[in-house]
Amino acid sequence: MAGTLSESNSRADGTGTAATAAVAVRGLHKRYGEVEVLRGVDLDVAAGETVCVIGRSGSGKSTLLKCMNLLEPPTAGEIRLGGDLITGPGVDVDAVRTRVGMVFQHFNLFPHLSVLHNVTVALRKVRGMGRQEADTVAMTQLERLGLAGLAHARPSRLSGGQQQRVAIARALAMEPEVMLFDEATSALDPELVKDVLDVMRLLAESGMTMIAVTHEIGFAREVADRLIFMDEGRIAESGPARRTLEHPGTARLRDFLARVL
Repeated sequence: MAGTLSESNSRADGTGTAATAAVAVRGLHKRYGEVEVLRGVDLDVAAGETVCVIGRSGSGKSTLLKCMNLLEPPTAGEIRLGGDLITGPGVDVDAVRTRVGMVFQHFNLFPHLSVLHNVTVALRKVRGMGRQEADTVAMTQLERLGLAGLAHARPSRLSGGQQQRVAIARALAMEPEVMLFDEATSALDPELVKDVLDVMRLLAESGMTMIAVTHEIGFAREVADRLIFMDEGRIAESGPARRTLEHPGTARLRDFLARVL
């Protein structure tokens, strides 16, 4: 697996070597009124690394990803993407989102547009591509994900798994540096989960930098370079995925795994 961090530079708080980080998070806090969801998260993700994030509902997993994509502005702290500060004043949010692809639990496709047009919207509106160029880029990604034959179909004709793969194609078409997956399979019927996980596995093998919030523990064990366990808004445990799952170091993680395995 690409980008595996050694034990020596993968600390318990989730940080590795900032100089080589594709994503570097420092002192990240997020508050909604009186509720503090993130409580000082530090995290480095190396280029080409696959990180899976697990934890109880409400532990801050999804909020962490949304802050990385600037869907939620951090209350405090900073995030760097390839060394560039993306949480400073005056940052171009649209430009950041072209560099950080995100796939959500729900597909968020436009029902009145074809699959092809769903993928090309951002290419044309954000990247300023002409229709022909955008269509070419989109078809490349749809072919990559086995969806070329459905390019002119509406989302309602697709299964949930196919719709999620369209959402992945849409994100990949922007040529992001980092891909974020926020429980991308949790809304799917069990028989459709495998198709989406297979796509994520191929992306990891290709060297894409990925951070995935997931309940698919088997996927995390097999594919992730590193596992992060979040608890009450903090990174409670971090380490090589297989070892951390087989030999959890904290009682909280042992209890969590006992409930989900």
